[in-house]
Amino acid sequence: QSSYSYINDPKFKRIGILELQFTQDNSEIEHELKEFIYRLSLVYLLMFIIAIAFAYFLSSYITRSIKTISDKMQQTRLNERNEKIILDKASSEIEVLVEAYNSMIDQLEESAAKLARSEREQAWREMAKQVAHEIKNPLTPMRLTVQSFERKFNPEEENSKEKLAEYSQTLIQQIDVMSSIASAFSDFAKMPTQKREKIEVISVVKLALDIFNEDSVKYFPEGKELFANLDKTQLIRIVTNLVKNAIQATDIEENPLIEVKVLSEGNSLKIIVSDNGKGISEDVKELVFEPKFTTKTSGMGLGLGIIKNIIEAYDGSISFTSKEGIGTVFTVILPKT
Repeated sequence: QSSYSYINDPKFKRIGILELQFTQDNSEIEHELKEFIYRLSLVYLLMFIIAIAFAYFLSSYITRSIKTISDKMQQTRLNERNEKIILDKASSEIEVLVEAYNSMIDQLEESAAKLARSEREQAWREMAKQVAHEIKNPLTPMRLTVQSFERKFNPEEENSKEKLAEYSQTLIQQIDVMSSIASAFSDFAKMPTQKREKIEVISVVKLALDIFNEDSVKYFPEGKELFANLDKTQLIRIVTNLVKNAIQATDIEENPLIEVKVLSEGNSLKIIVSDNGKGISEDVKELVFEPKFTTKTSGMGLGLGIIKNIIEAYDGSISFTSKEGIGTVFTVILPKT
């Protein structure tokens, strides 16, 4: 290597250039530089690993809080009491989100209470309308009968006793109708009492079917005996109601056929009532078990609603399949014990 410098006189005038040649060993400096770069690389690698670990734990902490909020949101139900979120340590942003959720829960509970109160009031209004409507139906002929009796009755006529008996019979029939209406609504309003006793189901169902004189009702039990812990009266009520509906659904059929099957499946009892009647249209299938719903010209539409309450009181279930013009199949599943 060479180094150069100017040579100046006392007046700082350049009079020449001095060249100095020398040799130098840089291996030690290069070694130290490599060592420095290596250590610096280790430091950066360590810092990178620490940064990744810190980011992981920080993200886990944040996402854990968010996961808690997400789970609570998924469990939120309008018809149930929802728990608020309580987090011991959380960032300010998460706390704002939790506070918003808890505030939403308070508003939701208040809205649910208002909705439930409104639904109860609406249900009572609908029930009152239905009761009033059903009671007015027999009251009209009763009024007309009394007015006609008052206007036309003459105690001096020869057949006055027969007319009096006729008028009385008409009033009694209408009073019986009103009594049946009151009994139907009373039965629907009260929850069926769970009375369990060991009964032989095959014979009880046969007893329920004996009241029907129609040749179209066919009974197909599985085996000769089938025991279950149920209420005999309520079981008869379930069967008779379903069969009665099936008979009414097949009243215009030339060859009506109603099949009642009773079979056992594990710890459950299954009753199947099928018919080849007119079926149930798609637009009313969801209303079949609703109070007041009926496709008949008479009746209050409480029958299926009542037996659904009875079946569910025993932790059972009732379902149906139906096709218009082909028929309907009702399936009742009840526990044996």
